[in-house]
Amino acid sequence: MATIPTVDLSDFKFTAGIDYITLKGLPKVALPPLSGKAIWPRKFPGRLTVHDATAKDVRILAELFPNGIIDELEVRVDIRSAKQLTEELQRKALAAFKAEFVAKGLLPDFIAGTNSGFRGAYDHRIQKTVPYNHRVPKADQQLLMGHRNDGAQVKSYYKRLDQHQYLAVKQHCIRVEVRLNRMALDHHHLLTVRDLCGFKFRRGLMRYFSHVSGSRARKARKSRRTPLLELLHATMEKIDNPYWDRVGIGAFLEGGKRHRANIIFRRDTALNDRIGQALGRLEKSFSAEKFVRLLIFPNPRRPASMRLPAALVKSAMTY
Repeated sequence: MATIPTVDLSDFKFTAGIDYITLKGLPKVALPPLSGKAIWPRKFPGRLTVHDATAKDVRILAELFPNGIIDELEVRVDIRSAKQLTEELQRKALAAFKAEFVAKGLLPDFIAGTNSGFRGAYDHRIQKTVPYNHRVPKADQQLLMGHRNDGAQVKSYYKRLDQHQYLAVKQHCIRVEVRLNRMALDHHHLLTVRDLCGFKFRRGLMRYFSHVSGSRARKARKSRRTPLLELLHATMEKIDNPYWDRVGIGAFLEGGKRHRANIIFRRDTALNDRIGQALGRLEKSFSAEKFVRLLIFPNPRRPASMRLPAALVKSAMTY
């Protein structure tokens, strides 16, 4: 059984980026112009946070602070409407996406020991976190998977503000983000800011953005399969169907009405691929520039060479 979405993935575009990066153990110095917003918090001497850091910003930080230790890193995937819509239609489209895909299907795969397993929806109106195993959270409720102090925490929300400022309607999006502190960063071998240059964002972080779209019973060994067991599994899937349609993954996790052992979740291949492509584009922007070697003084006994960017060499060869 699989959930039939009410929205089409082709109606949305996906982009990935660094929401913020925090370094520690730094001397406070004047910074060159950055695309992101840099903050030296007074309460935490030696710490630097750069919001909306680009690949170029990270390379600049790596040059300035080659041994700067990453204390926190938050990576985001934003989902926006691919077409220009009226404010009301865009609101409905984004709210539908958050409900049908994210709230019903987001199932991060955390590294053992880095997440508490907490799952809830924060409602800013009552300033409380409520469970969502029996109903789909509303569009303005923030989905939380893990606590703030966990090694890894995943969040999702309808983004209309940035740095406490209202965004233009066309910039509104559904954001899914993962925050990693030192515990989780160690597992990904991200110690210093230089480690981000060439980091495999898609392979390393896709696990936190994983979505599912259905479930099935774990298959028994062929020797143990019987017509009665197959009928039982088929009946269970029919019973599961309305729960997937109404609630999604929450109904099948601890606290949900359909929670049970020996259940396997089907990955949402199409959605995961779109998110993976966005992370791949982010990864490409961080990849190191390719180099080739050129002989300066051809000496058969001791050749000397230099490294030049491949793009520069190709340009020179056209003349």
